[in-house]
Amino acid sequence: MKTMNKLLTGFVMLTLIMGMAFAGSAFAAGNEVKLIKSTLYLGSFGSVGFSGDIEVENISPTKTVTVHYTTDNTNWYSTNASYVGPTSGSYEQWNFTVSTSWLNNIHPELDGLSFIKFYIEYNVSGSTYYDNNGGSDYYNEPFISGPGSTILSARNVLSSFGEVLSSTNFRGSVLVKNLAPTKTVKILYTTNNWATTQTGFASYTGAANNFGSAEHWNYSFTVPSGSTVKFKIEYTVSGSTYVDDNYGATYTAT
Repeated sequence: MKTMNKLLTGFVMLTLIMGMAFAGSAFAAGNEVKLIKSTLYLGSFGSVGFSGDIEVENISPTKTVTVHYTTDNTNWYSTNASYVGPTSGSYEQWNFTVSTSWLNNIHPELDGLSFIKFYIEYNVSGSTYYDNNGGSDYYNEPFISGPGSTILSARNVLSSFGEVLSSTNFRGSVLVKNLAPTKTVKILYTTNNWATTQTGFASYTGAANNFGSAEHWNYSFTVPSGSTVKFKIEYTVSGSTYVDDNYGATYTAT
């Protein structure tokens, strides 16, 4: 019995010690940190770019957002993300970029890569949260059909850009997560600050990566000369509609 009591006491002490050791640290179980999108870009003369957008909960003003990545499953590297601005509610957007080329070979680990794996670490108020894609880490690789391979995570639809060219051509591109074969991508836009609204549809342009998990959809509409266009996007698939309205602010193209 004494031996059993000693074992129980030892177990309790070990539990307390372990609890204190891990206090203040946790894997992200909610929405404290999440990847929005990430792009792996292979340019001319061996240039490589690895970038992405992250959303974090603004738990405290002082925080760090770090991306850990590997290109060989052995050596891991780290880069810090930078604050971009508020998104909605108590959330913020952060961005990271790592690049190399023959002119600036400061990240030789990117040279000749065949893949990249990464996860995100968010440190705030003494706690550490992770977005590691459910324990699998995020994965990307060079795109066989173009220079850039983009993956989407937290967002199902995301505006890539919108602009007005030659005074009368409003055009742009949208990224959508490929949730089902049948889908529509609708552009709602105005040239008079939403007094009236015009509706147009984007067309499928091609896959955004080798995995078929994301797609590019493009659009082009004629607008009155000199227009300032405000717009948002609706993506309908499998009976659900997802909206990208720039966190309620809508987008502006000039």
